[in-house]
Amino acid sequence: MNDLYLIGNGFDLAHGLKTSYNHFLLWYLKNAIAGSPSHHYFEDDLLKIEGNAFWHLSDEHTSIRQVLDIFNQASTSIVYKHDFFKKIIESYRDYKWVDIEYEYYIALVKLYKDLELNPHTRKSVLKELMQLNSCLDFVKRKLVEYLLSIKISSNLVNKQFEEILFEETGIPEAREEEYFDRAFNGNGEPIKEEKLFVCFNYTDTMELYLKHSSYENNLIYIHGELERNSNPIIFGYGDEMDPHYEKIENLNTNEFLRNIKSFGYFRTSNYQRVNSFINGEGKEFTVKILGHSCGLSDRILLNTIFEHHNCKAIKIYYYQKSETENDYFEKTQEISRHFKASGKGDMRTKIVPFSQSVPLIPFVPNN
Repeated sequence: MNDLYLIGNGFDLAHGLKTSYNHFLLWYLKNAIAGSPSHHYFEDDLLKIEGNAFWHLSDEHTSIRQVLDIFNQASTSIVYKHDFFKKIIESYRDYKWVDIEYEYYIALVKLYKDLELNPHTRKSVLKELMQLNSCLDFVKRKLVEYLLSIKISSNLVNKQFEEILFEETGIPEAREEEYFDRAFNGNGEPIKEEKLFVCFNYTDTMELYLKHSSYENNLIYIHGELERNSNPIIFGYGDEMDPHYEKIENLNTNEFLRNIKSFGYFRTSNYQRVNSFINGEGKEFTVKILGHSCGLSDRILLNTIFEHHNCKAIKIYYYQKSETENDYFEKTQEISRHFKASGKGDMRTKIVPFSQSVPLIPFVPNN
């Protein structure tokens, strides 16, 4: 049985790296304040800040809510230049979580609905659309800047992750020989197990594990890599199954499609490589999810993988939040959204039961 690994941001977070959107937005706000030359005024493409908060902020403020509270206490005004970015900040403030790509698509659908209800407003809607895309472009540039500031060193390598990534094939540092599963071909020769690692992150944490292994060339950065022009960053939305998507596409306005992931995939052969792996004749595979949220922003790709007839199992390496809480069942709900109604029966047989699943990292209580 072949293995298809889906590596998401939870993989980086499990290594102690501050790579979530929450970390990024906090860095952006604090960096904006720290970068003010006058210590009372800051302005860029996303917001304008004016007041005395610059003198009150410190390293002790570790959440956006705390930063915004300082703004209020220090009589500091903050002006958001786009409702999209304001929504992002407010979502994080209120729920301590935000999906920037999903919020972008919500804003995109709203513009489509405005245009559908009032066709005569086309000119003003298109102006708002260009501002929305410009805003997302700026957010993407700042996100890349933030991720480049994160240092990834070899001492982050985790023994448990090695065992998960190379189970039944051995750990590459210890062995060089080929490893085979128990299946044999018609000539009585063992069939080599294949692995493909599809990384949705922009960071290169996975290379710590694969760079000295026989799987070094089996790593695909499906959404691009930092500072690599041959594999540019893909940042946007990818749910072509959403009922609004076809209507948006039929508007015949390319600006609406500028940040749809499918068009970004055409820049490289990454998507085709994934397709080639899952479409191999008689090559059944197990999907192993390591830190991927399985959110709707990657729906078209995940649907293709999960519903494929060669996909025989979906194994979740869940996040153990506490001794009694984990995100396994939440993850099954997210996975369910990637199956069409006709595929729900297959979904229930493919998802590996909780009793046979393990956490990505065991929970260790604080003393």
